[in-house]
Amino acid sequence: MADARREVGSIIDSVIYKNDILKRIVSDDIACGRFVHSSIIEGPPKSGKLTLARAIAAELSGNESAADKIMRGICADVYEIAPKSGRKTIGIEAIREIRATAFIVPNDSDIKAYIIRYADTMTVQAQNAILKLLEEPPKNVYFMLLVENAASLLATVRSRAPILRMQVFTSEEIEQYLIANSTRALEMSRKSPDELSHIVARSGGSIGEALRIIDEGDMSQTLAKQAVELLTILTDKDRASLAVFPFPSKNREELSEFLSLVRTAIRDMTASRSMAKCEMLFGDDAKMTELSKKVGMTTLLKAEMTVSELLAKLERNLAIANIKAEMVILLWRAFAE
Repeated sequence: MADARREVGSIIDSVIYKNDILKRIVSDDIACGRFVHSSIIEGPPKSGKLTLARAIAAELSGNESAADKIMRGICADVYEIAPKSGRKTIGIEAIREIRATAFIVPNDSDIKAYIIRYADTMTVQAQNAILKLLEEPPKNVYFMLLVENAASLLATVRSRAPILRMQVFTSEEIEQYLIANSTRALEMSRKSPDELSHIVARSGGSIGEALRIIDEGDMSQTLAKQAVELLTILTDKDRASLAVFPFPSKNREELSEFLSLVRTAIRDMTASRSMAKCEMLFGDDAKMTELSKKVGMTTLLKAEMTVSELLAKLERNLAIANIKAEMVILLWRAFAE
């Protein structure tokens, strides 16, 4: 039974910005006891999928103590599954582990929840193995599959779980949120509005990512300069310089931001080549136009896809050293043609 001291939906409302239709539907279903036991949460990286999944589990949990633990990711009744270190996929062994625990009575909460991150990396065997659980879940057990694109899942999986789509925000919406909720962003809007605009552009439609970039301060500017240096080397086809290029490697988040900046810059180069009138996002229009003239459209499209693949691998917790080694090879191949 839900805790009477807390209004159902209050947790979801406090952690999910806008997306009012989704919040109302989910909250109403939970309040009425009809929230489905299997669901797919779809959205781009850092769009809040994990936050929503935790919030749903917290709303269903039945008490404040469990809800707090769930939101902090430390509740024993909520399992967060992802590819194991060094693995690209979630295999059938992970589903066997879920089966082994799914029928055990929860400890702290009224429910158990399995949040499968990067569910689109589940092997075909794993997806087929989880079908039975999705069709006939144990009592008070919920499954939430987090994906960038639901189409990457088998049709049989999609047919058993409705899709909850995260909202991707416009630049204007993100900037409004930042100014209203971040003292640093408010100061930046007054003293350096262009810098704030560049941060918003690099956020990829994610408020959380924009806040992270702001909190890291000048590091973003340093990474942006390095992104330009790398693209200059690649468009000049300077293999010797690429071999010794100092890719950021302080931590996974730093390398992820660097790759996101590189991808944004490549998209601006592509826009410049296309001759179409559109907003440039990286923040150095003249440089992007200059670099775009050195390569063809096919190369740019291939390069963007390559960087997106590298980002996906980084999100799946693959070793940074391995990704950096692969990065040199793949980027060279993309630009060398």
